[in-house]
Amino acid sequence: MLIQYMYGETSKEVKCAIEEALQVDWELQDELNIMQRTMKQLDTLQMSSPRKSSINAILNYARMEEVTE
Repeated sequence: MLIQYMYGETSKEVKCAIEEALQVDWELQDELNIMQRTMKQLDTLQMSSPRKSSINAILNYARMEEVTE
């Protein structure tokens, strides 16, 4: 639920319940802080696409599995 809360994807009732819990639950606050920091760190990563040969190998393997099933 915390991830949905962070992305604003909860109902108003759930949002209020989480915010009330955050007022008194220090462990929940820590968990939310860690998740928010992690999210920010992930946003700063430079991601690269996999090589075409890797994608083709995966697709070829998937095709072979379809034939044998």
